[in-house]
Amino acid sequence: MTTDLLEVEGLGMAYSGLPLFRGLSFSFGPGVVALTGENGAGKSTLLSLLAGVHPPQEGRIRIAGHDLATAPQAARRSLAWMPDESVAYDFMTGDEFLRMVLALRAQREAPDLPGLLDGLGLQPHVGKRFGEMSLGTRKKFMLASGLASDAPLVLMDEPTNGIDAHAKACLLERMQEGGSARLFFFSTHDREALARSGARVFALGA
Repeated sequence: MTTDLLEVEGLGMAYSGLPLFRGLSFSFGPGVVALTGENGAGKSTLLSLLAGVHPPQEGRIRIAGHDLATAPQAARRSLAWMPDESVAYDFMTGDEFLRMVLALRAQREAPDLPGLLDGLGLQPHVGKRFGEMSLGTRKKFMLASGLASDAPLVLMDEPTNGIDAHAKACLLERMQEGGSARLFFFSTHDREALARSGARVFALGA
C-alpha cells in the first residue's frame, strides 16, 4: 500500500476578494510531480502554502501524515522547501549555509551531499560568500540543501531556472533515482525537465 506523502483537502486562497483557487484537493505518494499552469495561476503561492510559509485561508494540508496546522513541527521536519530565489544571507559561505540548513533540520549526516556538490559543480564555491556568487550558483546551493535532506517531501519552485546544463542533468537524475521513496513536487515551465524527469503533470487551473 502506497503512503500519501502530500495530502491537500479543500484548499482555498484569495487576494483582494478574488479567488486564486478554491476547493483544491489532491494527494500524491512517492514519485516526481510537476506543477504546471499559466503565469498567475498560483503555482508559487500553492508551493508556499504547502511549505508552511503562509497559512491557507481554507482547507487542510498533511505532510507524510502530519497536519501542517495542528502538528507544524512534525510536518515541517518531513519536507524540504526550495524557493526560486536564494534565502541565504550575503555574508554566509556556501559551507556555512549548508551546515545551517542541516542543523535546523536536526540532521546530523548528509551522505549524499559530497556527490551533490560534485554533480552540481559547487565544490569550488563552498568557501565563497553568497554576496560574491552568481545567481545560478546561489540557486544550486539551495537545490543541494534540499536534495541532501532526508525529508520525504521535496518542494521546489522552478528548480531548473538559471542553472547550467550539467547541474540540470544532475538534478533530474537525482529526482528520477529518489522518486521511488520520496515525493519531488516542483513547479516548472521547462518542457525538457518535464520529459527528462518522467514527471507526472499536475496542471493548476486546468
